[in-house]
Amino acid sequence: MKNKLFMLIAIFTFIFIPGKVFAISGNINLSCQPTAAFPGDVITCTISGDVTDGSISEFAATTKVSDNLEIAGATGADDWAGGSSGGIFSLTASNSKSDSFEIASFTVKVKEDSTTSGTITVTPTKLGDISTLNEVSQTITMSTNVEDTAQESTTDTSNTTDIKNPETGSNIPFIILGSGFILIIIFYQIATKNKKIHKI
Repeated sequence: MKNKLFMLIAIFTFIFIPGKVFAISGNINLSCQPTAAFPGDVITCTISGDVTDGSISEFAATTKVSDNLEIAGATGADDWAGGSSGGIFSLTASNSKSDSFEIASFTVKVKEDSTTSGTITVTPTKLGDISTLNEVSQTITMSTNVEDTAQESTTDTSNTTDIKNPETGSNIPFIILGSGFILIIIFYQIATKNKKIHKI
Protein backbone atom coordinates (compact mmCIF):
# COMPACT_ATOMS: atom_id res chain seq x y z
CA MET A 1 0.00 0.00 0.00
CA LYS A 2 2.75 2.34 0.93
CA ASN A 3 4.56 1.59 -2.32
CA LYS A 4 1.45 2.44 -4.31
CA LEU A 5 1.05 5.69 -2.38
CA PHE A 6 4.63 6.70 -3.08
CA MET A 7 4.17 5.91 -6.76
CA LEU A 8 1.03 8.06 -6.98
CA ILE A 9 2.83 10.97 -5.26
CA ALA A 10 5.75 10.61 -7.64
CA ILE A 11 3.48 10.59 -10.70
CA PHE A 12 1.53 13.68 -9.60
CA THR A 13 4.73 15.50 -8.71
CA PHE A 14 6.18 14.79 -12.17
CA ILE A 15 2.99 15.89 -13.91
CA PHE A 16 2.64 19.20 -12.07
CA ILE A 17 6.30 20.26 -12.11
CA PRO A 18 6.21 23.42 -14.21
CA GLY A 19 8.24 23.24 -17.37
CA LYS A 20 10.80 25.83 -18.34
CA VAL A 21 9.08 29.16 -19.03
CA PHE A 22 10.48 31.24 -21.89
CA ALA A 23 9.99 35.00 -21.55
CA ILE A 24 9.11 36.90 -24.70
CA SER A 25 11.89 39.22 -25.91
CA GLY A 26 12.47 41.53 -28.80
CA ASN A 27 13.82 44.81 -30.08
CA ILE A 28 13.17 47.44 -32.74
CA ASN A 29 15.41 48.58 -35.59
CA LEU A 30 15.67 51.88 -37.46
CA SER A 31 16.88 52.27 -41.05
CA CYS A 32 17.04 55.68 -42.80
CA GLN A 33 18.01 56.48 -46.39
CA PRO A 34 19.96 58.40 -47.47
CA THR A 35 22.36 58.71 -44.54
CA ALA A 36 24.12 61.67 -46.21
CA ALA A 37 21.83 64.47 -47.36
CA PHE A 38 21.80 68.05 -48.65
CA PRO A 39 19.71 70.90 -47.19
CA GLY A 40 16.14 70.49 -48.42
CA ASP A 41 16.41 66.72 -48.98
CA VAL A 42 13.79 64.27 -47.70
CA ILE A 43 14.89 61.15 -45.78
CA THR A 44 12.77 58.00 -45.54
CA CYS A 45 13.01 55.95 -42.32
CA THR A 46 11.62 52.50 -41.55
CA ILE A 47 10.94 51.02 -38.11
CA SER A 48 11.02 47.22 -37.90
CA GLY A 49 10.84 44.70 -35.07
CA ASP A 50 12.31 41.35 -34.03
CA VAL A 51 10.42 39.17 -31.52
CA THR A 52 11.36 35.74 -30.16
CA ASP A 53 9.51 33.30 -27.90
CA GLY A 54 6.15 34.90 -28.49
CA SER A 55 4.27 37.43 -30.56
CA ILE A 56 3.11 41.04 -30.25
CA SER A 57 0.34 43.16 -31.72
CA GLU A 58 0.89 46.58 -30.14
CA PHE A 59 3.54 49.22 -30.71
CA ALA A 60 4.00 52.72 -29.30
CA ALA A 61 6.98 55.02 -29.60
CA THR A 62 8.14 58.63 -29.68
CA THR A 63 10.38 59.95 -32.45
CA LYS A 64 12.66 62.93 -31.94
CA VAL A 65 14.91 64.70 -34.44
CA SER A 66 17.65 67.30 -34.04
CA ASP A 67 16.94 71.00 -34.61
CA ASN A 68 18.10 70.97 -38.27
CA LEU A 69 15.56 68.23 -39.16
CA GLU A 70 11.77 68.07 -39.12
CA ILE A 71 9.32 65.16 -39.35
CA ALA A 72 7.31 65.47 -42.57
CA GLY A 73 4.94 62.47 -42.36
CA ALA A 74 4.37 58.98 -40.96
CA THR A 75 2.34 55.87 -41.69
CA GLY A 76 1.90 52.36 -40.31
CA ALA A 77 3.01 49.33 -42.30
CA ASP A 78 0.60 46.71 -43.62
CA ASP A 79 -1.68 45.29 -40.89
CA TRP A 80 -0.79 48.18 -38.56
CA ALA A 81 -3.37 50.86 -37.83
CA GLY A 82 -3.72 53.73 -35.38
CA GLY A 83 -2.19 57.12 -34.74
CA SER A 84 1.13 58.12 -36.27
CA SER A 85 1.62 61.87 -36.39
CA GLY A 86 4.11 64.38 -35.08
CA GLY A 87 6.62 61.62 -34.39
CA ILE A 88 4.30 59.80 -31.95
CA PHE A 89 3.22 56.25 -32.86
CA SER A 90 0.38 54.26 -31.29
CA LEU A 91 -0.30 51.28 -33.55
CA THR A 92 -2.13 47.98 -33.33
CA ALA A 93 -1.60 45.04 -35.70
CA SER A 94 -4.58 43.11 -37.02
CA ASN A 95 -2.46 39.93 -36.88
CA SER A 96 0.05 39.08 -34.16
CA LYS A 97 3.67 39.53 -35.22
CA SER A 98 6.68 37.37 -34.47
CA ASP A 99 10.20 36.90 -35.84
CA SER A 100 11.08 39.91 -38.08
CA PHE A 101 8.49 42.36 -39.36
CA GLU A 102 8.03 45.97 -40.48
CA ILE A 103 6.07 48.28 -38.18
CA ALA A 104 5.96 51.80 -39.63
CA SER A 105 7.72 54.34 -41.83
CA PHE A 106 8.12 58.10 -41.68
CA THR A 107 9.84 60.89 -43.60
CA VAL A 108 12.20 63.55 -42.30
CA LYS A 109 13.08 66.76 -44.14
CA VAL A 110 16.44 68.50 -43.83
CA LYS A 111 15.94 72.21 -43.18
CA GLU A 112 17.19 74.60 -45.86
CA ASP A 113 19.57 76.38 -43.49
CA SER A 114 21.07 73.15 -42.15
CA THR A 115 24.88 73.12 -41.95
CA THR A 116 25.57 70.32 -39.45
CA SER A 117 24.83 66.62 -39.18
CA GLY A 118 21.53 65.57 -37.59
CA THR A 119 20.17 62.74 -35.47
CA ILE A 120 16.90 60.76 -35.63
CA THR A 121 15.93 58.85 -32.46
CA VAL A 122 13.04 56.42 -31.86
CA THR A 123 12.19 55.58 -28.24
CA PRO A 124 9.65 52.72 -27.93
CA THR A 125 7.23 52.80 -25.02
CA LYS A 126 5.38 49.60 -25.89
CA LEU A 127 6.15 46.50 -27.93
CA GLY A 128 3.55 43.93 -26.92
CA ASP A 129 4.34 42.60 -23.45
CA ILE A 130 8.11 42.99 -23.79
CA SER A 131 9.40 44.68 -20.67
CA THR A 132 12.86 45.76 -21.82
CA LEU A 133 12.80 48.06 -24.85
CA ASN A 134 15.76 49.46 -26.75
CA GLU A 135 16.15 52.98 -28.10
CA VAL A 136 17.49 53.31 -31.66
CA SER A 137 18.97 56.27 -33.51
CA GLN A 138 20.38 57.19 -36.92
CA THR A 139 22.91 59.93 -37.74
CA ILE A 140 22.40 61.93 -40.94
CA THR A 141 25.62 63.38 -42.31
CA MET A 142 25.20 66.81 -43.86
CA SER A 143 26.59 67.43 -47.34
CA THR A 144 27.09 70.85 -48.93
CA ASN A 145 26.93 72.23 -52.46
CA VAL A 146 30.23 74.08 -52.04
CA GLU A 147 33.00 72.43 -54.04
CA ASP A 148 36.36 71.95 -52.43
CA THR A 149 38.54 74.28 -54.48
CA ALA A 150 41.64 73.36 -52.51
CA GLN A 151 42.00 70.22 -54.59
CA GLU A 152 41.80 72.02 -57.90
CA SER A 153 45.12 72.26 -59.71
CA THR A 154 46.38 75.76 -60.52
CA THR A 155 49.19 76.98 -62.79
CA ASP A 156 51.68 79.49 -61.39
CA THR A 157 52.35 82.12 -64.04
CA SER A 158 54.18 84.58 -61.79
CA ASN A 159 57.63 83.59 -63.07
CA THR A 160 56.79 83.25 -66.72
CA THR A 161 57.88 85.85 -69.28
CA ASP A 162 56.08 86.58 -72.49
CA ILE A 163 58.79 86.28 -75.10
CA LYS A 164 57.84 87.48 -78.55
CA ASN A 165 59.22 85.54 -81.44
CA PRO A 166 61.22 87.97 -83.59
CA GLU A 167 60.34 88.08 -87.22
CA THR A 168 63.38 86.48 -88.82
CA GLY A 169 64.98 88.62 -91.57
CA SER A 170 62.71 91.62 -91.13
CA ASN A 171 65.68 93.95 -90.33
CA ILE A 172 68.06 92.78 -93.08
CA PRO A 173 67.11 95.49 -95.66
CA PHE A 174 67.86 98.24 -93.13
CA ILE A 175 71.23 96.66 -92.32
CA ILE A 176 72.15 96.51 -96.01
CA LEU A 177 71.13 100.13 -96.60
CA GLY A 178 73.07 101.29 -93.55
CA SER A 179 76.18 99.38 -94.60
CA GLY A 180 75.95 100.80 -98.16
CA PHE A 181 75.61 104.35 -96.83
CA ILE A 182 78.70 103.90 -94.65
CA LEU A 183 80.72 102.51 -97.61
CA ILE A 184 79.71 105.51 -99.75
CA ILE A 185 80.98 107.90 -97.08
CA ILE A 186 84.28 105.99 -96.80
CA PHE A 187 84.83 105.96 -100.57
CA TYR A 188 83.98 109.67 -100.71
CA GLN A 189 86.54 110.49 -98.05
CA ILE A 190 89.22 108.39 -99.76
CA ALA A 191 88.52 110.04 -103.11
CA THR A 192 88.71 113.50 -101.52
CA LYS A 193 92.08 112.70 -99.95
CA ASN A 194 93.44 111.42 -103.29
CA LYS A 195 92.49 114.67 -105.04
CA LYS A 196 94.34 116.67 -102.39
CA ILE A 197 97.43 114.49 -102.85
CA HIS A 198 97.44 114.99 -106.68
CA LYS A 199 97.14 118.80 -106.29
CA ILE A 200 100.31 118.90 -104.15
